[in-house]
Amino acid sequence: MNITEFLLILVITLAAELTDKSMVAAVLLSRRNGATKTISAAVSAVGLEAFIVAFIANSIRLILKGSIIHLVTGIVLTGIGGLLLWKALRGEEEESEEDQRSSSWLKIFVIFFLAELGDVTQATTAGFSLATGAPIWVGLAATLGMGISLTTAVALTRFTQHLSQRLLYTLAGLIILVLAGLSFAGIGV
Repeated sequence: MNITEFLLILVITLAAELTDKSMVAAVLLSRRNGATKTISAAVSAVGLEAFIVAFIANSIRLILKGSIIHLVTGIVLTGIGGLLLWKALRGEEEESEEDQRSSSWLKIFVIFFLAELGDVTQATTAGFSLATGAPIWVGLAATLGMGISLTTAVALTRFTQHLSQRLLYTLAGLIILVLAGLSFAGIGV
């Protein structure tokens, strides 16, 4: 994996994560539990999940033939891009998390781990791992992208509340669909 692929995964993960329910949870939980505890628990949870997903996808990659990998990656990314555009067209807003009193680090970790199960970001991480065959680098890039987005959400709470959810879904969806098209054409992500 080269630095361009690494940065691309980081930026795509960051863009996808900015539209995610985790941002709402990060803002709300940080108000009650402090930024440091919230960010450390959240990044630990999403990072662990990113590495698990990247290694599972890489295992699948080893079983599949090279030509099928581009097809599978393209299908996964098309689904994700389509889902994001569908959310944008529906004008879907994220639901706020329950009012939480001060929570333990482990409780915050579990909240984020469960919130990210089956999430678009994890599916994207799997797609990148399938395409590159570099699960450690994919996991690291995805963790950094999610960590930056979570930290940004906590640090810039007011700014993130004013961003249009529809705009973010549309941009993330279009970028991922372009990547899907490249994958279908046999061009690595």
